[in-house]
Amino acid sequence: MSAENLEPVEAFRARAAHWMQGHLPRWDDELMSERELQNLLFDHGFAGIAFPRRYGGAGLTLEHQRAFVEETAVQDRQLPIANRVSIGMVGPTILQHGSDEAKARFLPPLLRGDALWIQLLSEPQGGSDMAATMTRLTRDGVTYVLNGSKMWSSGALDADYGLCLCRSNWGLPKHRGLSMIAVPLKGTSGITIVPTRGASGLMSDHCEEFFDDVMLPAQNLIGAENEGWAVARTLLLHERNTVGNVGYGRLVGRRERGPKRVFGGEPAAASATAAIARRRLDAVGTMVVDAYIQSVVVPLTSARVMAGLYAGTYKGQWGSLAKLQATVAAQASVRTAMAAQGADGVIWDGEEVRTDNVGTTWLESRGGTIAGGTNEIQRNIISERLLELPREPAPDQHLPFDETLRNSGRR
Repeated sequence: MSAENLEPVEAFRARAAHWMQGHLPRWDDELMSERELQNLLFDHGFAGIAFPRRYGGAGLTLEHQRAFVEETAVQDRQLPIANRVSIGMVGPTILQHGSDEAKARFLPPLLRGDALWIQLLSEPQGGSDMAATMTRLTRDGVTYVLNGSKMWSSGALDADYGLCLCRSNWGLPKHRGLSMIAVPLKGTSGITIVPTRGASGLMSDHCEEFFDDVMLPAQNLIGAENEGWAVARTLLLHERNTVGNVGYGRLVGRRERGPKRVFGGEPAAASATAAIARRRLDAVGTMVVDAYIQSVVVPLTSARVMAGLYAGTYKGQWGSLAKLQATVAAQASVRTAMAAQGADGVIWDGEEVRTDNVGTTWLESRGGTIAGGTNEIQRNIISERLLELPREPAPDQHLPFDETLRNSGRR
């Protein structure tokens, strides 16, 4: 569909608003399951709004997607949240790098919500250096054999597929010997998934995965063999956009029913305001004002980045800027609530972990500054790729990866 034939954004917004009134439940209504919501959107042409029609999308633009999400916020309508990784990150990566066969096979069920996807990137020994991946992918005729492990994989127990970064050639430099492959996680022999206990003391939806001689068809490769780093960079770009609520990841209006954990939402702000009145703490008052300012500025930044991406004036890693600002602001908001509540924020009766406690929320907030690449990595990306400052020296950049391992004593 040519740009001249596209439905005008405001006409689309009006059509979507009318449809929502008769089909999409409010957050105060009975909650629909994530899969039911995604099926509903897909069946009425509102899933994958910026994806091509031939793969189940609406064939429109990111600006249309933005209008739809904004309208759900205006009407306080439910949206599926668990599909943010599938549609905001994995889907556009497959769209850009997948073969025609892979796009036709994977994208329609992904957009309909019948197949939930996650990323399989981080490894126990890798830290922030994702290019140091050591999970091994070995070609065996028309199949690949996968061995190794991944960790910090959100939602792995519920996911149907994982997009996995692997080492396929150990004789090439670490950024050039990687491949990306789709791994079916349910009913596949040789896969073990173990949930991880979070800093709060609760079992989280983050998991560790172990792969022991997992057989995968060659058609599951996304991108060319040994060129997985380009795919990984695309995936991370969309991940940072999603965390910043821009690009294909602009999928959230109001996150969920129940107490909000950042300013602009009420429990944290209300408790802080009450504490100021009660204790007259000028320092806390300043923190509240700063947190409120951030609650206004963060969505404005996301909107500006979104507009720049749509207009083509912002190219590259602008999602890192939105992601960095949003996660720093969210953590500062929770820290402000802790300052306001004092000991009441970290002490409760009984031995069970209180999930509605601001101290527990503060522990969990650290995850946002790590997921999608740590904030330190985001600052490097902003300085090098947006501000064009010189990169830090990397003496192992051009060495074969197995030689790098020998030099470091890791192999």
